[in-house]
Amino acid sequence: MKAHYEKVPYRESSIVAFERADPEFPFFWHYHPEFELTLILDSSGQRLVGDGLDDYGPGDLVLLGPDLPHTWRSGPVKFGPRRIHRALVFQFREDFLGDQFFSVKGMQPIALLLKRAACGLAFGHTSRGRAVARRLREFQSLSSIERLLLLVSVLGDLSAETHARKLSTDRVRPMCRVEDQQRIDAICMHLNRNYDNEVDFEDVAERFHMDQASLCRFFKRATGRTMTTYLNEYRVGAATQLLIETETSMLDIAFRVGFGNYSNFHRQFKRIKGYSPRAIRQQFQRNSLLQSGSV
Repeated sequence: MKAHYEKVPYRESSIVAFERADPEFPFFWHYHPEFELTLILDSSGQRLVGDGLDDYGPGDLVLLGPDLPHTWRSGPVKFGPRRIHRALVFQFREDFLGDQFFSVKGMQPIALLLKRAACGLAFGHTSRGRAVARRLREFQSLSSIERLLLLVSVLGDLSAETHARKLSTDRVRPMCRVEDQQRIDAICMHLNRNYDNEVDFEDVAERFHMDQASLCRFFKRATGRTMTTYLNEYRVGAATQLLIETETSMLDIAFRVGFGNYSNFHRQFKRIKGYSPRAIRQQFQRNSLLQSGSV
């Protein structure tokens, strides 16, 4: 997938740490030469890293290597109250403490962690990752030197985690033609805004001044997916949010997220998620009961 180059704005510190707070996390496929550690505070949707796509929610904790294309796109807000999507982001170069710091004895586990991050690593599902997330929430009250120490400390903790989940199956290299970057972003944004309606690819092609065959080839080359696959993934992500957050019937959800019939919705949901819509709702309800102490 073609991705935007992002210039990370270093100032007085060798790391950039900030809280992101936006009405939505829009699709913005980009990369940068810095490592990035992102903690989702309050948001849900789909995370795209390299050639991997997963759902995310509060507590999602991910470490990305340099030049690895990625984006978080928050879920649809058409079916409920608007929210502010929040995340903590830490960006840093491998030499943020000097060229040889991670080569010295005792720092080698972190050096190995940074190497493994080339394809992206997720930690939010682990107990160690949840502990790190609690520590990262303190960063706003810390001085610059304290932030440096915190970052080294949490990298050390994460380097000991043996159950991190790899996010991208292949090392994806960014491609930098600006006109293609802008076009694929615009096409994805259009599909995201209209996923709950029937999408006519001929109309989409006309909107972007392409014939339909050229549009389909371009989209597949840029994203590694057909537009139909992309729409189905987005619709299933929206359906998952509704299954978890509402009591709406599965039949109504299928139509609300743009599937023309329930059988196709069920088939696509199981293909993409690996389990049925009913199973995810039952699992969420079971987890909620356990957390409330009702079971």
